[in-house]
Amino acid sequence: MIALKNCRWERSGEVLILMADQSRTIELDDPTGDVNALLAALREGTEDAASLTTRLREAGHDTDVATVRAAIEALDGLRVLERSETSIGRRPKDHRDYSNLAYFDLFSSLDVTAEGFRSALADAHVVQLGVGGLGSNVLQSLCGLGVGHLTLLDNDLVEPANFARQFVYREEQIGTPKVERAAQWARAFNPDIDVRTVSRWVDGPDGVSDLLDDADLVVSGIDQPNDIDLWVNEACTAAGVPWIRGGMFGTMVIYFSVDPGRTACYRCSRTASDQGVVRRLSNGLDRVNRGIGPAAALVGSLVAFEALRYLTGFTPPYAAGASVVLDTADGCRQTRTEWTRDPACPACARTPRAMAGTS
Repeated sequence: MIALKNCRWERSGEVLILMADQSRTIELDDPTGDVNALLAALREGTEDAASLTTRLREAGHDTDVATVRAAIEALDGLRVLERSETSIGRRPKDHRDYSNLAYFDLFSSLDVTAEGFRSALADAHVVQLGVGGLGSNVLQSLCGLGVGHLTLLDNDLVEPANFARQFVYREEQIGTPKVERAAQWARAFNPDIDVRTVSRWVDGPDGVSDLLDDADLVVSGIDQPNDIDLWVNEACTAAGVPWIRGGMFGTMVIYFSVDPGRTACYRCSRTASDQGVVRRLSNGLDRVNRGIGPAAALVGSLVAFEALRYLTGFTPPYAAGASVVLDTADGCRQTRTEWTRDPACPACARTPRAMAGTS
């Protein structure tokens, strides 16, 4: 049955103000009061446009099935309609995914349910490279979202310096492999998650490519060696698997993503930008990790949101083919810079989508 979501509205002159959520207010022209009557009828639920038309005509409104059907389509496009059997009111509030489903309700429609978004996450396989400052924070969000399959890669041991920003680890775990402790945390948090671990130092594209056979997405938080991002880019573009990179440097947090065959890739960004001097100077500096807990949590949540966009499509990926930088010393001011695709990029040329002529 078609029904109106949990909405409230009131008229202001010839305009009807509809609030579908505290974060969203919609204004609808309604000089005749027909929209008001339509919303009231939809709140009670209806089988289809024909039965709704009959009810409206019986109430004195001059309308027809085609007009009502068009109105239903318009309201559904505004994401204010649902199938009554999927209403949030039917879900137990102590359910593990209650708040996730409540969030997805904001983007559900008559064709796409909140449960559909959750199922997409449960079926998804994310390969996560690194479980350090970025990775451990992303891991917590992915597990909370209900991502069903995780492959975690890392080669480091837990050490005291981690505790400022990596909150899945404990004092008694110092000296043990991070990847195993991170997997232990994920399994304890939700035993239904399938977690695989790889203890490996990535020294080329082959160190990533053999993990991608059934992967839907790669999240990378590895910053060593210097060419690591090029290697991950090469492996992911060749496999046609989207990937997201996040990190921290100084007061800045940064993330970007690549959707192979659809956006510029990381190699394209390197070709288009003239930052040779900057890179040489940066590579010559001693590496000092200044990542604090709030910064790691911030970039981790931004990367997790980007992952959510890729895995569910609830909105398009924001950082696809672009870098997003936030300055934590300037009110987290955000700058987004879109990359230009290099038509001669050898990495893009190898993507399955490019070879299929759909890039």
